[in-house]
Amino acid sequence: MTTQNLFSQNKEPEMISRYAATFVRPSNGTVYAAGDVVCNAAGDVMNFFGATDMRQGRITAAKLSITNDNTTNGAFELFFFRDNANLPTLVDNAAFTMTAACEDDLIGYTTFALESTGTSGGELAWDANTGLNILFTQKETSGVLQGLYAVLVATAAYAPLAPASTVDVVIHIEDDRP
Repeated sequence: MTTQNLFSQNKEPEMISRYAATFVRPSNGTVYAAGDVVCNAAGDVMNFFGATDMRQGRITAAKLSITNDNTTNGAFELFFFRDNANLPTLVDNAAFTMTAACEDDLIGYTTFALESTGTSGGELAWDANTGLNILFTQKETSGVLQGLYAVLVATAAYAPLAPASTVDVVIHIEDDRP
């Protein structure tokens, strides 16, 4: 899984940053049921950033895209967490269980319904949400900020058309760092 800050733009008084998390889903065509986790074979949680000087912020937009997947039947929720210590072990295509400890670190979620574009061999399914207002404060443990994490969960049956699809999630965050 790769994570990167794609750009930062100073805007008075806030700073707008764009973060991305990318992973490749396992190389199979197994259908996801509602409530199943979509992740890589290692079960990694999406990590947008670790400890930074950004103590709090607001997620204002999110985009999900899946390559090699010219389909419109994908519906998902992306759950955001301020720590990954209480998240259960993730297994692709297995049910996601929201425990009480996990819920304590939940800061919000957004939903996606995939739209398709492209032609055979160059497909992309995507959705974007703007106008989000998901406020967060980074959790601090022993003086160390914990970062921002996410888990992608199918909300309906989803049949990926191609194995080893790349999943990209991009979020925009406003914060008031100097």
